[in-house]
Amino acid sequence: MAETYVTTAYERLQIAHLRWKKRFQKWISRSREKVSFVLIPNDEKPLAQIEISVGMLGFLFGLSVSLVLLSFGLLLYFSFFFERNLSLEKKTETQLVSFLFYDLLSKDLRESVEELESMTESLNLLAWEEIPEKEMITQDYLLKEEFRKDASELDSNLLLFQQVVTTYTQFGVRLGNLVPNFQNAIDYLSMRESIFYSMPRGRPLKPGVGVVTSTFGYRSDPFGILPVGEYHSGIDFAAGEGTPIYATGPGIIAVDTAVGGLGKSVRINHENGFFTLYGHCSLILVNPGDRVKRGDKIALVGQTGKATGAHVHYEVRIGLDAPLDPEEYINLD
Repeated sequence: MAETYVTTAYERLQIAHLRWKKRFQKWISRSREKVSFVLIPNDEKPLAQIEISVGMLGFLFGLSVSLVLLSFGLLLYFSFFFERNLSLEKKTETQLVSFLFYDLLSKDLRESVEELESMTESLNLLAWEEIPEKEMITQDYLLKEEFRKDASELDSNLLLFQQVVTTYTQFGVRLGNLVPNFQNAIDYLSMRESIFYSMPRGRPLKPGVGVVTSTFGYRSDPFGILPVGEYHSGIDFAAGEGTPIYATGPGIIAVDTAVGGLGKSVRINHENGFFTLYGHCSLILVNPGDRVKRGDKIALVGQTGKATGAHVHYEVRIGLDAPLDPEEYINLD
């Protein structure tokens, strides 16, 4: 009886290795074989031939199949199995709307700052007639918020965003409240400026021309008629006859240009109830209803009416009240 040979596990492993190696070498050999593709054009151009190895052709085919299967799998997933996160989408939309709102608010805030700067400059010009070294309220004086927080307090972008939004909103409200305050100040100063420039100011004669011969108040009668004296309602400026007389403020020439013993006189009605009188004129250069400015020539010095010499009698009054001392308005300049 013949003896049977039993292979060991190691020998079987070597046999399997040799078989797979032979198959792999055979596959490598076949993969290196080339396949030719011939392109036949419609015209008379020469044929185009493309050669590609069997291995590369198999790789491209496998890649194409894989991409098709992957696309089909994704299509099935998003069509039947994918569930939308509605809460996340809603939160994203809310944040987008919030950012858009604060973007619009920032534009309004910038316009308010620019308007406030312009108004502040006007305020300084009205108050001091100049802006020393351009020291006006600008970004240097605006609210400065320093974030000195621990890392634990700023542990997320959302917390930082909420803090910035809160500070930004408060700053916008405070800045918005400043606008009417500055507007009220400007209106107040504008009104005071209008009153000041409409008031009679300065002398009715040019600087250095004429001398004061009689002041406001009680004085002895220059004609010696009244032993107890008389009340003088203005100031007399003596000057040569024909010396020009000028309006001390803007206004309208009144109709009644003659007042008692003042002889030929001019009355100018100013704003806010003021009016001025210029008496004893030799010649009146304006007509009733004329609008004059401060510094306009309105008459010439004379001695018409009750006068002892060539001079101009100058009065300042408000409505029906008693005459005011013109010296206070002369010294305004």
